[in-house]
Amino acid sequence: MSKPRPSYRVLRLLCANLAGMVAFLAAYVVARDPRVAVAAAAVIAAIGYVASSVVVDYAAGGANA
Repeated sequence: MSKPRPSYRVLRLLCANLAGMVAFLAAYVVARDPRVAVAAAAVIAAIGYVASSVVVDYAAGGANA
């Protein structure tokens, strides 16, 4: 019986979600303004999604070492 292949899209979304939550909490603690915290979370989540995409592509063997 073969193992199911992991969904790398789900991994990327989880990484982006985690980065966004941490950014939201950190920005809210610093600025005490929910609008600033949401903006920071969106930016960091986007960066986290792109960064995790690169890591997942490398792990999947898509990058030339």
